[in-house]
Parts: sequence; C-alpha cells; structure tokens
Amino acid sequence: MEKILIFGGTQFIGRTLVQQLQKLNKYDITLFNRQQTQADIFPDIQKIKGDRETNDVRQIENEDWDYVIDVSCYYPDSLVNVLNSIKSKFKKYILISTCSVYDDTNNQVDMRDETAPILNCTDNQRTDRTPASYGNRKAECERILMNFTEDYIMLRPALVYGAYDHTDRFYYWLYQVQHNQTLLLPDRGERVFSITYVNDLVNTIIASIETPFTGIYNMMTTPKTSIKQIVEHTEKLLNKSPNKINAAPDFLYRNNIKQWTDMPLWEDGDHFTYSTQKLKKDLKIKLTDFKESIESTISYYNSLGWKVPKYGITEQVRQELISKIKNEELSKK
Repeated sequence: MEKILIFGGTQFIGRTLVQQLQKLNKYDITLFNRQQTQADIFPDIQKIKGDRETNDVRQIENEDWDYVIDVSCYYPDSLVNVLNSIKSKFKKYILISTCSVYDDTNNQVDMRDETAPILNCTDNQRTDRTPASYGNRKAECERILMNFTEDYIMLRPALVYGAYDHTDRFYYWLYQVQHNQTLLLPDRGERVFSITYVNDLVNTIIASIETPFTGIYNMMTTPKTSIKQIVEHTEKLLNKSPNKINAAPDFLYRNNIKQWTDMPLWEDGDHFTYSTQKLKKDLKIKLTDFKESIESTISYYNSLGWKVPKYGITEQVRQELISKIKNEELSKK
C-alpha cells in the first residue's frame, strides 16, 4: 500500500478526508497532530502525536511517505519544519490553501482564476497569530512549497461548509431560518461570493493523489451564491417563511458590525468569486449540486439538535439592530 501522511485529520476537512480514504481501503494512513481534537477517533489508524511547530515533527523522518496531505498548515515556519523533516522523496505534497491568498487591493475582479496576484507576507505577518494575517501567511506557505518542490498540488477553497464544521459561519444562516421569524439580512443578502462543500474538497484531495497533474487549483463547489440564495434554499427545505429586514451597509458600519466576523458570510462587494475552470478541466471533479449540499448539511445539524451558533452577533445584538432599523423607518414617516 502507498503511504499517506496527513497533518491534522480529526476535526473538519481532515476528518471527512480520513473517512473517505478509509472507505477506499487502498492507502496506509498516518496522522500527525497534537491529539487535542477528537483524539479517540480512528483507533485503527497509526498516529504520531506532536506539534509541527517544534522538533516533534522530526518523528516523521524515519518513514518513506508517498504522499503528504497538509490540512493544518497556517504558519510558514511550521511548513519549513515539515519540509526539512521529510527525508524521503515523496510523490506529491498536497497543501490545503485558501482563496484568502488573493490580493484584493485595487483588484476587484469577478471570477478570478489561479493566475491572479496573491498577497505578500512581511516578517511580522509571517509570525503573527491574528486572523488579520491569515491570507498573507497562507500565501507565503504556497511560495515556500513551490520553491521546495515541483511535485505539489495546492487547493484554494473558499468558505468550507458541511458536516463537522466547527466554525458555525455557514450554519449561522441555517440556524436563523430554523429558529427566527424575522431575519436580518446584510445588504438584502444579495452580495455574491464563492463557497466550497467539504465533500467536494475531500474528493478533490483524493483526485489530487491519483492525477498526474500538479499545480494550483481554485476549489469551489458554487462559484457564485449569496446569503439570500442560501436562505431561500434553506427555507424550502425546512418549510419556513420568515420575514426579512434589510440592514444596509452604512447602517451596519454605523453600529460597528464587521464584515464576515460579526455578520457571517457578508462581504461588502461582489468580487469574492473564483473560477473553477482549471479544476474541471484537469481533475474532472463532479461537484455536488448546491441544493443537495445544503440538504445534507441541514441533516447534519438536525442530528446535533440545532445548537446556538458560536459565530456571529448574539441574539441580543441582532434584536437591538432590528429595533434600530424599525425606529429609523418610523422616524422617516
């Protein structure tokens, strides 16, 4: 059996990947992680406990790996540690990157392809631990890998959603439809963006193992969707019909509501969309129908009992914003 080393593998994307690889029963899988998340799952798979940012990673030196799949690469120096610790010649290094590497500065381009400019990374950003430098750090990781080997595939997904998603960013809107009679939609929910269904990302990772192609690929299930479309599909699936209140961008800014973090999936623009033509041409991936992916995701959260999302504004803040909008509308009459 060919040997696969996976960094991560127990939380979200990695967990789904390992489950799919197990079904294939054709690879010898080893996980390297800190064993701090879901440490007990996959009891039949070999595991190496360690922190990739330390000398722990040298535990991988004594094995010959056919493929390395890096799901947990967030810091350039940790990638350097990994690459310096692999002593054998691997067939391919598969890095899960992100569409956040693209440089949005004066580059508001619709449906960007893989040739679009990516971010630089300063010395301070290289070691920064805040979300603000996330795209810069991932872009630097891409450059490090490209300079190390030609045997790589780098996948750039957008927001990833589906079973085991611990971020609650996509789930926030499913929860709103399920539990609230009134929805607060930023900019009518009409701003478009790309999203990536976890099963499609995992199938692409597996296809990356088997394909002769190398290089960089955008990995989007739906290159163009919106909060409005997500809400409408969810309404049909849950048989709900909530009222909707529009929160204009200037209103949200005046009330210190931040894009994406306070109001999940909201970006004040229509240029966060990415082309998948190269992916379809080279890897021949059959992507999941948008409605089908939402239905599957709803089924997962239904099994969990629809817990309050951890991401986004609180219900109290949401109600306060709704009240302010209604009062402003009354004052105009």
